[in-house]
Amino acid sequence: MRALRAWFVRFGGLFGKRRRDRELAAELESHLQMQIEDNVRAGMTPEEARRQALISLGGVEQAKEIYRDRRGLPWLETLLQDLRFGLRMLAKSPSLTSIVVITLALGIGVNAAIFSVVDSFLLRPLPVPRPEQIVVLASHQQGAPMGASHFSYADLTDFRKQASGAFSDLFAYAPAPVGLSVEGRADQMTVSCVTGNYFSGLGVKPALGRLFLPGEGERLGDSPYVILAYSYWQTRFGADRDVIGKQVRVNGSPATIIGVTPKDFHGTYSILDMDGYLPLNMFAQGPQAEALFTDRKMRALRVLGRLKTGVGAAQARSAVSVIAERLAVQYADADKGVSVRVIPETLARPDPDIGTMIPVVAGLFLLLAGLVLLLACLNVANILIARATVRQREMAIRSALGAGRARLMRQVFTEAILLAGLGGAAGVILGAWASGSVLAMLPKSNPPFHLDFSFDWRVFTYALGAALFTGLIVGLWPAWRAARTNLNAVLHEGGRSDSAGASRHQVRSTLVMIQVAGSLALLIVAALFVRSLHRAQESYLGFDPHHLLNVVVDPHEIGYGEARTKDFYRRLEDGVRALPGVQSASLAYNFPMGAFSDGRPIEIEGHPLPVGQPPPIVLFNEVDPAYFATMRVPVLQGRAFTDSDNETAPPVAIVNQTMVEKYWPGADPIGKRFRVVGSPGFTEIVGIAGNGTYMILGEPPQPFFYLPLAQSYTSLRTIQIRSSVAPESLLLEVQREIRNLAPDLPIFDAETMEQALAGANGYFVYRFGATMAGVMGLIGLILAVVGVYGVMSFSMAQRTREIGIRMALGANRRDVLRLVLRQGLTIVIAGVVAGLACGWALTHAMGRLAAGPSNPGPFILGGAALFLACVALLACWIPARRAMRVDPMVALRHE
Repeated sequence: MRALRAWFVRFGGLFGKRRRDRELAAELESHLQMQIEDNVRAGMTPEEARRQALISLGGVEQAKEIYRDRRGLPWLETLLQDLRFGLRMLAKSPSLTSIVVITLALGIGVNAAIFSVVDSFLLRPLPVPRPEQIVVLASHQQGAPMGASHFSYADLTDFRKQASGAFSDLFAYAPAPVGLSVEGRADQMTVSCVTGNYFSGLGVKPALGRLFLPGEGERLGDSPYVILAYSYWQTRFGADRDVIGKQVRVNGSPATIIGVTPKDFHGTYSILDMDGYLPLNMFAQGPQAEALFTDRKMRALRVLGRLKTGVGAAQARSAVSVIAERLAVQYADADKGVSVRVIPETLARPDPDIGTMIPVVAGLFLLLAGLVLLLACLNVANILIARATVRQREMAIRSALGAGRARLMRQVFTEAILLAGLGGAAGVILGAWASGSVLAMLPKSNPPFHLDFSFDWRVFTYALGAALFTGLIVGLWPAWRAARTNLNAVLHEGGRSDSAGASRHQVRSTLVMIQVAGSLALLIVAALFVRSLHRAQESYLGFDPHHLLNVVVDPHEIGYGEARTKDFYRRLEDGVRALPGVQSASLAYNFPMGAFSDGRPIEIEGHPLPVGQPPPIVLFNEVDPAYFATMRVPVLQGRAFTDSDNETAPPVAIVNQTMVEKYWPGADPIGKRFRVVGSPGFTEIVGIAGNGTYMILGEPPQPFFYLPLAQSYTSLRTIQIRSSVAPESLLLEVQREIRNLAPDLPIFDAETMEQALAGANGYFVYRFGATMAGVMGLIGLILAVVGVYGVMSFSMAQRTREIGIRMALGANRRDVLRLVLRQGLTIVIAGVVAGLACGWALTHAMGRLAAGPSNPGPFILGGAALFLACVALLACWIPARRAMRVDPMVALRHE
């Protein structure tokens, strides 16, 4: 203990000596600075002034020794000294520090928020062991519509056998809505029907009970089991651990709960949080149940695989390509023209067909966010350059005391990094709030979206990197200026303001010009997205979405058979039509841009396909006779369906204009026939409907046909209700009608058509793009205006003496106004010209990448340029008005 006490005493004495030395050095520096300035004003050179000051203070040797000791301090202590000094300097200018921190927070916050979205879609791996080995196998058959990238179970079985050299496991799932009844209460669930090796292939372990075993549920007659998702287990069953072994009913059939998945596992369909998991044999019922395992044309499974250790994606692609070619020859009637891609799981979200576009769109918004950060950096750099001009005397004194260029640059960089760190911290807070706001923008949907934009280590690392990059960028020019300080010129200048005119501010003016250009480019992109949203909202969809209510139910979820289901829908339709305010009502399998779009391969009578070419797959819907009147879909030729088009009548169909133009060009299609592959006979065309939008807003015109519901039974249906009153006001009455007919039947979805159009397949993407681009454009505009105002205000402050001289020599206020506005106008015009070129190039690049709207046109280019120019000139006019009021006598005495 005595030795330890002695060590503390010795260490404390050393620390106290260094502290006293630093205090003495600071005091000497203060005295030396005043003495050096006096000597320079007396006509001495800077070196003579410094030497004479040291001699006059009588502390030459002591000062040299202390300064030498300070220069020789360990790098950590000198860094701490720089940090302490930097913090003191920032605290001395709280308003300037606040402006810089807020500016950087806007730039870094926007980047953090955008990157959190990108991270959620593209970077955040599945919560499974070695997620980098998980890939998606996406099949595509020639002529298939977008979204048809699924496998048949028979093909999956062949790939499992023949691709064992590249994959340790291949597994599949199929999302589906089901009804779950527990103790007399029915709920609608979104589940994944999975192969037995789904969980073992992913490496997922149960939170409670057990999961499916390899091979389990892949045969007809296997035990009907249910696995609950963690969140659904908590909300529906109150986290009851005794739920294992509980008997429930799924779609009216008995089943047993056997397990609960881990908390962080939400399934493999990235945008949905699954409520549970069923074995594959529960995916289809009736005749389709057997076809699921035997019919190669029944492509319903989304397939994933785990690569073997040491196997790359390129090797896996080669393996599956060989297998796909082999199956196309072996099973030409089903697999001809089928190709298979191997895609990393993160790049196939949420679906392989659109997953390839997400990186492009993400890159576009990261580019726009980076442009906002660049504008923020330019703004801060301008402020720090102006501050460096004011601090030239301080840097000169430091140099006179022996500080080298490296030490001066390090001090400036330290202050810039501190500012960037504060801005980064504020930006992370702002970005987290903005990410929550983005989630709040998501429209209501059923099943609901599951998107997690929370900040993880990747987002924090990105924000830290952005802050460090910002600190280096904004500190580069001020540090270079500090290292090039002309000691003799600064000390002889005696503190007078700059009266050399605008030439001394060329660098700051150039930075502001770049800010104006970048801001204009952002405004052009934002205006383009807003115009695209407006056009999408005003576009003709092929039907009238106003005053329309959609309610989706499936009596099969509570065990209804075909006869009972048909009776339920007949009585429901009659009851709804009798409600006050209802103009018409109809039934259909799906509604436009709904969740259940489907396609079927067809054969055209009299037009056999070339050898080796698979039949085209065409989207369709099953509707009742009142559908066209309720949806106001025009029947341009022929007739609509009637009640006589039932199961005893010959099959009939109504096709759209695009289907006519593609398969019967120049001919009258009424009476022509085609056949859905797998159906027993041909279907006769009895009408031609107008084109519409069927799957997603903005899709190109595509073939489409309608079949009568009475000739093609399906248990899941949508009832469309057109009303003379607000459609949402009818919802309670419709729900009451459903409850009267089937008390336990859960409603899968109930929303107005306008609410449905606000979803992911409708306006949401346009609205999201317009909102994000608009926010970034607004921030860019604010930064540009602040930059213009800042450089003009500082320039006028530096030229106060010059303005006083001009006014003393006879210049009037109008001359001063002209002088100031000419300088500002030059900056703004140059920025607008450069911004128009940048905006045009950026929007055309977006069009070539198919990542967004293009061709802004003269109205958007001219309008954005005029708006920005007016706002920027207003920012110039305020300092100009202040300069007009300068008193010449005060200006001549200005220091």
